[in-house]
Amino acid sequence: MPSTKRVLTRKYVDEGFSLIELVVVIAVLAILSAVAIPAFVGVQANGKASAVKNGLVNGVKECAVLDSDDKDTAFDDAQSFANVDGFSGYKLEMYTSSTEKGAKAPDSCFSAKATADKSSGLSDFMITMDPGTGTVTKTCGDDTKPGCKSGKVW
Repeated sequence: MPSTKRVLTRKYVDEGFSLIELVVVIAVLAILSAVAIPAFVGVQANGKASAVKNGLVNGVKECAVLDSDDKDTAFDDAQSFANVDGFSGYKLEMYTSSTEKGAKAPDSCFSAKATADKSSGLSDFMITMDPGTGTVTKTCGDDTKPGCKSGKVW
């Protein structure tokens, strides 16, 4: 019986957390999430831009290898450009400066463009390689958006 008496007379005041302690923890978590969520969104946008720029570079490199092996360099023949909808927030397509002026672009994988979704807040990215000289030009649409440096280059 002494153990039963001990259990019945035990005070539960010292167990658990007080209401004030719980409110303080919730307030600290709210402040941390208010700081972390906007930072995460910026990191996510930079990640999307970096991924699509890597995809463009890989596609042009693959095109140069196809050309050096005397294989067809059509845009659709580059496997890096085969999954044109594979980048979140972007669509890949053929690109030359004449495309922007409405002229028919040559079917080549030496030039590509990643067009950002209108609502994504991301910049467009373009890459062109001159197969004769090996000169690569990398431009972007808006230098105020992630991944695009001032002067609209990357």
